[in-house]
Amino acid sequence: MKKNRLIAKNISIAFIVLFFFSVFTFFYVGNINRVLEYETNDIITVTIAGWIILSFLFLGIIIYILYSKANSQKTIEKVAYTDFVTGYSNWRKFELDVTNLLKKTSQNNKYAMVIFDIDKFKAINDIYGHKKGNLILKDIADTLNELTNINETFARVSADSFNILLTYNKKEDIINIIKKIMANNELVNLSFGIYEIKDKDLSVSVYSDRASLAKSSIKNNSDVNFAFFNDKLREKLLLEDKIEKEMEYALESGQFVMYLQPKYNIKLDKFCGSEALVRWQYTEKEVIYPGDFIPIFEKNGFIRKIDMYILEQACKEIRSLFDKGISPLPISVNFSRVDFFKKDFIENIVNICDRYKIPYSLIEIEITESSMFGDTDTLFNVSRNLQDIGFIVAMDDFGSGYSSVNMLKNIPLNVIKLDRGFFVDDKDVDKSQIVIKSIVSLIKQLGIRVVAEGIETRSQIEMLKKANCDIVQGYYFSKPLPIKEFEKLVYKI
Repeated sequence: MKKNRLIAKNISIAFIVLFFFSVFTFFYVGNINRVLEYETNDIITVTIAGWIILSFLFLGIIIYILYSKANSQKTIEKVAYTDFVTGYSNWRKFELDVTNLLKKTSQNNKYAMVIFDIDKFKAINDIYGHKKGNLILKDIADTLNELTNINETFARVSADSFNILLTYNKKEDIINIIKKIMANNELVNLSFGIYEIKDKDLSVSVYSDRASLAKSSIKNNSDVNFAFFNDKLREKLLLEDKIEKEMEYALESGQFVMYLQPKYNIKLDKFCGSEALVRWQYTEKEVIYPGDFIPIFEKNGFIRKIDMYILEQACKEIRSLFDKGISPLPISVNFSRVDFFKKDFIENIVNICDRYKIPYSLIEIEITESSMFGDTDTLFNVSRNLQDIGFIVAMDDFGSGYSSVNMLKNIPLNVIKLDRGFFVDDKDVDKSQIVIKSIVSLIKQLGIRVVAEGIETRSQIEMLKKANCDIVQGYYFSKPLPIKEFEKLVYKI
């Protein structure tokens, strides 16, 4: 807008200059006509008239250029600031608008950042098509446009995610707006997160992240549609901040410690391997568990360093056992989806194993079931290459998400680990027995070994024996142990 006003001002000035130039020329020509001879007057008059015409042409060109520039600027701004699915603001425009609104309002005005998205929107696109999905997004944006006032703003900021800056006096005002949004879009389920802005000097991204954190706290709760950012979530943010600030030092100083949880062959009645797990020994008495730091590391990419570090610790342990004259059992190491899509992934694994002269067959590469979705071609190629080299490839947490038999058929696997969800809170034991037995049988027919995770009771062991599942892992046999305790239990040393 400022640029457009400046261009208009320049055009006005140009017209004023032209006006005075024309008046001056008119009187100047008149005076010359009265003084000079007829022939001379005629030549001068023609010359001056020519200059006037050229001046008009020149000014016309300038006006055209300025006008074109104004239109081009409008087009550029429209492209830069418009979400072309909804026709309203995009994230960039939203950031600018929020910053300006918070600056121009008094400290007494209360604002809240609200973020929401559509539950299972990907499924809607898959079933009904992207055209239908885009219509839903446009309808939601139209609703937001009707509900917001001149001191508020909104935008679609990503796929199915919207942000709103709302004014309010009390929390009920925000809740009422949320209820209206849901009422106008009854065909979809929406999840909202709300952050009440206290400090107006923080970045828009910070407000959005805190609202998003509130939303994520209710994402798997179908009974609740919205949540406010609170002290508990604030503590989580502080922990995340502490983790990110200290993770590099923790890795360098050896604070990340490998624990091993044994695997047991219930058919042969003996230990048959282990899974490497990581603990952060923050202080002598304080331990930070994976659930607190792994999601953060996956988000910021530090997970790659941790995964390779734990692989190296596993190789060190295997080498130590060889040096003691003991035949080591295989160790499985978890790897993030992030690792699988790095070009140097296999090379790094091979280099670490070779450094300690470890047979590849003693290292089991685990990737979670959820990581198997997406770019299956890459997953297939990496898994096949790992197998060809001699590594064991395993899928962890099978059954925790949306496993498909087709996926088992398409991705090369040596081992599948059944998620503990198969074995807990069984209301109908007979049906559970049938399901587990069928799954175990199917997996074995595909030439894949089966491991049952999270086993804690004798009754679960008996059920797995009947299902013909040979290998189990869980607290029934042992919790994850420090190296020395693990060696004492498994190798009797």
